[in-house]
Amino acid sequence: SLEVVRMYVFFDASSWTVEVPSSVSGLQGSCIMIPCSFNYPEPDEKPSKLTGIWFKDTHDTIYHPDSSSIIKDYRGRTELVGDLRQKNCSLRIDPLHRSDKGPFTFRIEMEDHDKYSYIHDTVSIAVNSPDPPSLSVREEVKVGEEVSISCSVSHSCPSDSPLLTWSHSGTSSVQSQQLTNGQWKVTSSLTFTPSSTDHNQSLVCTAEYRGGKTVKMSKTLNVKCKWTTLVLGSACTSDISMVTCLCIVDSEPPSTVEWSLPDGPLPTLPSTRVERHGSVTMVTLQRALGFSETVHCHAHNTQGNATLSFTLSTNGKVNSGGSVS
Repeated sequence: SLEVVRMYVFFDASSWTVEVPSSVSGLQGSCIMIPCSFNYPEPDEKPSKLTGIWFKDTHDTIYHPDSSSIIKDYRGRTELVGDLRQKNCSLRIDPLHRSDKGPFTFRIEMEDHDKYSYIHDTVSIAVNSPDPPSLSVREEVKVGEEVSISCSVSHSCPSDSPLLTWSHSGTSSVQSQQLTNGQWKVTSSLTFTPSSTDHNQSLVCTAEYRGGKTVKMSKTLNVKCKWTTLVLGSACTSDISMVTCLCIVDSEPPSTVEWSLPDGPLPTLPSTRVERHGSVTMVTLQRALGFSETVHCHAHNTQGNATLSFTLSTNGKVNSGGSVS
């Protein structure tokens, strides 16, 4: 019946489908992959031969198994990387030229069966400059505690991924992940143990693409000490009636420094002088003390605390070798 015929035609036409992104982006001089899968009405017998063709502007052939059919500008630069028998029509262009904007259309030809151009599903290419890498670093890391940081960048050429390098030494590993719309992501993870000298230093991740094009991303390391460090150069000097003590603390973040005697804390006096130079805090105590006194310098910050003690002898001299606890 007429109704049956109409249903058959509708089903038949709907089977000619293709899945391609409307747009893909790539870097000039690198390669690009256009992901493509297609479908067609299944014939009674499998076609003996499938021919995949790609066009630019519906008429210029940019890929054909017979290379003589390809227009000169694309000859030697295009490759059908998909398996047509698996209904995969993915196309590779290498190297990508700035003029490779499209739109591009796929066509399938089946020997002794049918031919079809998927003119309603075209692909355009955006030829871009590479984006800077994405750098993931914790807001705060600690001296002596192993840390892992990552750097990732997206690209369009899985066979020639960007090379990611670090400005800091450590153990690195690389992973690749397929995204959508013909994009891949490569991620490098760096593991290292920060030291105090890393504080406020720039950590740089560099992505190098084919042809030597590089882009960089950097972040400043915020390294905290796991404890407060008291410099053992701290000392007290004494004359007959006065003792002067200097306590030098190098810590990140900078420490609060206080003095105490065995029986309790010493109040901050006008004669107590505090100087700060970056992470270094220098506190000078000057006052009259009795004999056989012990003086304690206490330093503390958000990461910990420490104490340095000095013992004054009866002859007015300071015993050498303070103790840190």
